[in-house]
Amino acid sequence: MLSRLALVLLFLTAAAVALAYFTGIGFSIPIEKAVKADLAAAASPSLINQKIIGALERDDIEDADLYFEIAKFMNYEIPKETLTKLDEAHTLSATVVRNAWEFSEGFATGQGNSNAGIAGAVSSDLTVVGDVRDIAAEGSKLLAGQEYSELVLGLSVVGLGATAATIATGGGGVVVKAGISLMKAARRSGKLTKEFAEGLTRMTSEAVNMPLLRQTLRSTDLTDLTKTQRVFSDYGRNVRAAKLVPVLGRIGDINSTVGPAETIRLLKYVKTGENLDDVADMTKRFGIRSRGIMELTGKTALRSFKTSSKVIDWMAASITGFGAWIVGLLALAATRGLRRRRSNARA
Repeated sequence: MLSRLALVLLFLTAAAVALAYFTGIGFSIPIEKAVKADLAAAASPSLINQKIIGALERDDIEDADLYFEIAKFMNYEIPKETLTKLDEAHTLSATVVRNAWEFSEGFATGQGNSNAGIAGAVSSDLTVVGDVRDIAAEGSKLLAGQEYSELVLGLSVVGLGATAATIATGGGGVVVKAGISLMKAARRSGKLTKEFAEGLTRMTSEAVNMPLLRQTLRSTDLTDLTKTQRVFSDYGRNVRAAKLVPVLGRIGDINSTVGPAETIRLLKYVKTGENLDDVADMTKRFGIRSRGIMELTGKTALRSFKTSSKVIDWMAASITGFGAWIVGLLALAATRGLRRRRSNARA
């Protein structure tokens, strides 16, 4: 009797384990634990230290800070000499000089790689200077039959419309406007993947009605920036950006979490809208550490960490509970059997 019951219990347990494992129910370990496990397998303390030193040697303070955050996340001890170099890179004089130069360059050219440089590029767009500049520059190339960026031109028109919407709604278009500026900076810096750039260009061209935009460009004196701003601010209010706005908003959300430069660097992992959602979810959970986690582990989505846990991990953590459950059921069955025999003996 007990042996048959034990076999039934074991069969039911095995069936439950198999069902949960293959359906993904109940076996995912906490995501932070899963990420740390993958990081531990991919990056030792010495490797993280080398990453920090390498970033400092190429004057990439953002990367150095990123890997220092990874070290703190993993409770890795960083050598004192590395910490000293990192502190020196963050001294007030070095930071002020570097940031001032990079910001002004970004503001003037719309390009940059550091937080300060990207901040300058984004600031010029947020004050409409960048959008008008880019419409005049890219529009003139188009009319002259030269190579131009359809994406930058289209986004600039959408940007002027978003600026008008921001003013009208008291700030409602700020996130979208930030996304536009970041996409333009990423396009100039060559940070957009081919697939994502092509998708954005299609959506932008549809939004601004590119044939009509060409006609408007031909009828506008693009050397007169004041007139250009007036004409295309009016034009921008009529763009149909329903498909584009959610994408730009998502990019703006990432920017709000990790900053402009890190947002642009993360775009190398984005080929589709689904990839963008994955990156946004990662940054929402792990902040500035996200790109380091992706680069070191090769994983770009939270679900990829969840599904990496093996059933043996769950079994190991739950074996005591399983044992107590099975023993309890066997004891209950034995007690019931004993009661039946006593009852039969009395009868």
